[in-house]
Amino acid sequence: MSRMMFSKTYQSFLLKFAEDKQEYGKVFLLFAYLFCVVSASTIGRTAADTLFLSRFDNSYLSLMYLPQALVMIMAGILFQRYSPKVRLESLMKILIPLISVLVLVSRFGVGLELRWVFPVIYIGYDVFNFLMIVCFWQFATSVMNQRKAKQMIGIVGSGGITGGILSGFGLKALVPLVGTANLIYFYAGLQLLGLVAVYLILSFAKETIEAKPAQPRTTTAKQAVQRKSGLFASVPHLKYVAILSAALVLSLTLIDYQFKVILRGTLQNEALAGFMGSFYGFSGLIALFVQLFISSRILTRFGVMTALLVFPITLIAGSFGILVLPVLAMAVIVKGSDKVVGDTLYSSVSQLVMFPVPLEWRGRAKSFLDGIVRNGAKGLAAICLLIVTRLLAPEQLSYIVLVLLVIGIVAGVKVKKAYLHTLLSNLKTGGDDLQKVELNLMDPASRQILIDALSSSDNQQALYAFGLMREMDSFDLTPHLEGLLHHSIPEMCIEALAYVEQKVPDGFEPILQSLVATENNQVKAKAILALAAYAKEEYVDEITVHLEDQSVEVQAAAIAGLVKYYSIEGMFRAVGKLKQMMESGQEEERISMAALFGQIRVKNFYKPLISLLQDSSPQVRIRALESAAILHVPPLIEPIIAMLKDSQTRRYATQALVAYDEQDILPQLAPYLKQREIGLYLPAVFERIATQSAFDMLFDCYEAANYDMRDRILESLLRLHKRLPFVDSHKVETYILHELKLHEQFAEHGASIVGIEGCADIENIIREIRTAISQRIFQLLSLIYEEKTMQAVYIDWSEGDSRQQANAEEVIDQTLRGSLRTEMTTFMSGSSVVARNSVTDMPLSEHLNWLSAQGDDWLKQAIQHLNVSKLGTSPNEDLADLMNRVHLLRHVSLFQGMTSRDLSVIARRLHKLSVQKGAVIIQEGDVGDSLMIMDGGQAGVYRNGQLLGELKRGDCFGEMAILTQGARTATIRAEEDVLLWRLDSSVFYDMMFDQTSIAVEMMKLLSRRLRSELERGQSADKSELEQGHLEVAAALQMPETRLREGLTKDEVILRRILVLQKIDLFVHLAPEDFLWLAQRVEEVSYQPGEVICRAGDFGDTMYGIIEGSVRVHRGSEEYAVLQEGAFFGEMAIIDSGPRSADCTAKEAAVLLQLHRDLVLTFCFQNIDVLRSMMRVIADRLRGMV
Repeated sequence: MSRMMFSKTYQSFLLKFAEDKQEYGKVFLLFAYLFCVVSASTIGRTAADTLFLSRFDNSYLSLMYLPQALVMIMAGILFQRYSPKVRLESLMKILIPLISVLVLVSRFGVGLELRWVFPVIYIGYDVFNFLMIVCFWQFATSVMNQRKAKQMIGIVGSGGITGGILSGFGLKALVPLVGTANLIYFYAGLQLLGLVAVYLILSFAKETIEAKPAQPRTTTAKQAVQRKSGLFASVPHLKYVAILSAALVLSLTLIDYQFKVILRGTLQNEALAGFMGSFYGFSGLIALFVQLFISSRILTRFGVMTALLVFPITLIAGSFGILVLPVLAMAVIVKGSDKVVGDTLYSSVSQLVMFPVPLEWRGRAKSFLDGIVRNGAKGLAAICLLIVTRLLAPEQLSYIVLVLLVIGIVAGVKVKKAYLHTLLSNLKTGGDDLQKVELNLMDPASRQILIDALSSSDNQQALYAFGLMREMDSFDLTPHLEGLLHHSIPEMCIEALAYVEQKVPDGFEPILQSLVATENNQVKAKAILALAAYAKEEYVDEITVHLEDQSVEVQAAAIAGLVKYYSIEGMFRAVGKLKQMMESGQEEERISMAALFGQIRVKNFYKPLISLLQDSSPQVRIRALESAAILHVPPLIEPIIAMLKDSQTRRYATQALVAYDEQDILPQLAPYLKQREIGLYLPAVFERIATQSAFDMLFDCYEAANYDMRDRILESLLRLHKRLPFVDSHKVETYILHELKLHEQFAEHGASIVGIEGCADIENIIREIRTAISQRIFQLLSLIYEEKTMQAVYIDWSEGDSRQQANAEEVIDQTLRGSLRTEMTTFMSGSSVVARNSVTDMPLSEHLNWLSAQGDDWLKQAIQHLNVSKLGTSPNEDLADLMNRVHLLRHVSLFQGMTSRDLSVIARRLHKLSVQKGAVIIQEGDVGDSLMIMDGGQAGVYRNGQLLGELKRGDCFGEMAILTQGARTATIRAEEDVLLWRLDSSVFYDMMFDQTSIAVEMMKLLSRRLRSELERGQSADKSELEQGHLEVAAALQMPETRLREGLTKDEVILRRILVLQKIDLFVHLAPEDFLWLAQRVEEVSYQPGEVICRAGDFGDTMYGIIEGSVRVHRGSEEYAVLQEGAFFGEMAIIDSGPRSADCTAKEAAVLLQLHRDLVLTFCFQNIDVLRSMMRVIADRLRGMV
């Protein structure tokens, strides 16, 4: 058993080493470099101390601290000021040889017994050691992978401890052989060996040095502000770290004085040097044990902030011991704690707290700490020693030490909050403060903006303004009604008529009578209903006449008006026509009938809606659902739920279910949460119900749900959580631990199939599942911790560079507590790649059985297919046919980049077609709405009767038609009997709405193609490119409106809403969505000629123009000029790729910034928004190709 465990441990190490040879190579070289630095420091310090103490008494020792500190401070200041001007590796190549030469020169002075040389080397060697250790850690943090720093810094740090041990014991053997003075040669030699290690590291990891940025990125406003601010503003936790460091240095200087005074009174010359060698050797051994077996455990289990306090607490205990028992043994214990704890745990922590600091500030911060704070503290300690050594005995200095350490501990406690602030400030939060604000429409200025918008010629803007004002109880719309009833936009007139029907204001009957005579049937129908709402006898005949109108919509309005407002007489007049329409087989009449029951609003008239909800026409079902939402009677709930399965009726079914009272609807929905076919669409319903009971019911079903359902549940829970903050945190932690265990189990069982022939698809599926689990873990964390922080942590951990990943892990380390923190730390520090594991107690079949039983249908089918092809089990024709279709889809360029899971979803929706030889499959010029994939036979491609090419099995055509429903550009004729698979546009959009991953990959593909066309356009005809862009720009242009300065917060929000209303992409958003979005966008101003973004810059932001204009170009070649209401940058938010063109403010411009996560949230909540975005991008591409 123990042999098996050792074998697994050894193999685990080899796997880690094999996965990351380069990182381990750097770490081992850094180990060797630090070994040389610390060995040299120990030998040099011992030589200088022994030579000085053997020639000067205690009075000189206290005097030496002050000049030593002053020189160190000066060296630190010079290093901090001038070192950033030289590349670090270049500086080290000069500095190390220079120090070695100076050390060798000092040896001649020692040999000549020049008295002044001994104080000089006593101070000088400390300066050299300081410079070497500062250079080392700056160099190490620049080459190490910061995500792995917490795990690997212990290995690097143990190089210093090992150097201390070997040099310590080596001193005891060397001194009798070569003498104290000749140790200086070894000091210089070890420095030069360190230089060799530097050269090896540089040649080994040249491309990973952090000082060399791999990609230019646009500087954000936040970063620009930071660069203009000071060091403490940019590194918030630095001031507390500085106080703690100063307190420790002051304390250690006093402790060092105590140690040396007691030591000098006991030993002299070679005996002194030998004892110090033994001291450094044994303390180094203990330190190595601490570093290898204790330090990393403390860091992992308790975190950086707790570990930061261990050293000062240890020193407090030791100093108290010296007060009680001032003997050499106690002094050795206190001084030894500096080596055992200070050089291990505290040294690692002091480096880790600097890792989250951006590179441009990290060097300055470390130089400030090492050069100014610590050496300044030494100077202060020297002054203190000059005074207090005349007043206090050495052991009484412990009183001062205790006070200093208490101050340091208080500062250490305060480090945590500031340290967390530094971590969060360096995460990719993707936007401004998401704090929800309320729109105050009582403000006179805001009201005036809305009143002005009512008369706007922009349809969306005017309707939105009217909708807001209609909901304001304190605002009287009556004075504006006459103008609205004669508005140039028919939709506005219809909304105003609905308002008149609801409020029945006096004196509007003549206007309504005139509108009844209008030619617009929708306006006419609404005018009849509004006139009927007055319920006056003189209008009943006028309304009855319209029962025989040619328009079915007008007839239905007349029936509704009579039944609803004229009681028995109205029912008597309308019943004949009502019966006639109910028995009609015409779709138009059924649509009007379905809407009619909602207009009548009589709950007892619900029974005809049951059959209408099952009508073959989608429009009939939609109108029936709208009526059901108005009546909301319990017998209709079950047929409404069935409508969730259809993407065409899903949105209306959701609205109808939400219209019910909570106590009526929730018990009826509960059983359907367990049904896979309908359950996937229910979280959106619970989200709209938005009560605590709905939240709790949805939350409780999470554990039993399958993986797809869990994703849907969490998306809805997170949106609900903004309004319903209460959640059972203990249960959330239980769910997280369950997901963490599941993630580990998939890795364990997946490791058994890595590298096995035929299992590549299963490997990819397992990787997709583990990625989804990771995302769910952070979504669950967002329920109990601040959502914005957890989202930023996940983005940085999953997509960021090594520093961002390290920051993300440290945020979790500092935020979470208990077993959850331990498990999350292990999870985040582990490898995302499943490595092959040949040491297993289970056969392959058992691993596959476990994977198959996890409830993932596609994984189960992939394993079944493997069993058929490799293990010889009985074949499944349907499964084989599905796998064949997936194989065909892999060759369709439109679907490149999609996972096998996504392709399987598409494959299930393909429709099989057989075409006989000679038949035309598609005709040039016809409107196309489908994609065709050849599965057999051969077809010819013709344009204007000329053969252009041949199509065979695996080829496809109609890729752009499925997205844009444009005209076919060629004729396809079957040259022999052909077998085809057809994918319709409507089906494809339904799939994208249900499968977010398919939509994302499709938008990424279109984005990449459009970028490629833009690149190709550099050498293409400029006029064609301009035409494609200018058409888009012209469609988006809006009349210019100048906005006032000094707007209130409410006016700013309202202004943003009215601009967002103009963007075609958001034409289908609900009013509450616009308010939500307007609160989260960011406004930025640009002067004429100022660059907004450059081609090649990486971006995740889309822009909308509030005012001004923007020039789109590549260098001097102009593509388009975009005006107010236009948007650009949508490709960047799709794939976070490089910008495809330059954008420059043509005149003073104010823009809205929409970040990627916000836009994608809207896309996948509304199929119309998704379709709109896809078609905008596809149309741009079609216009350029």
